[in-house]
Amino acid sequence: MPTSFWVTCPSLVAAISRVESTGGVQEAREAVGDAVVEETHSEHRSRYGTRVAGVRDEARGSVKCLHAFTALHVSGAVPNPVAEWTLRRLESPYPEDRCCSAEDTNE
Repeated sequence: MPTSFWVTCPSLVAAISRVESTGGVQEAREAVGDAVVEETHSEHRSRYGTRVAGVRDEARGSVKCLHAFTALHVSGAVPNPVAEWTLRRLESPYPEDRCCSAEDTNE
């Protein structure tokens, strides 16, 4: 699998999916810039042997999946600006009445 880390909290998955469905992948890339995205890919490759979410080398600056960038960030493995951008756009990623909460993360 090209993805090393997964978001497993159903509420967080749904919240990120809503951001992706409204053009969030492209918006995140534009907001943080290709150079910053490439730094995250480089860090991931140095640790895990692939770029984030299996993005091809030819796709410079590519953000393929906000879930993958966010999973890296909240796990503490590769904190990154794409995930920070994503998390700022989530209304309620950890509802109190659900299985996950903000206290369960590394933030």
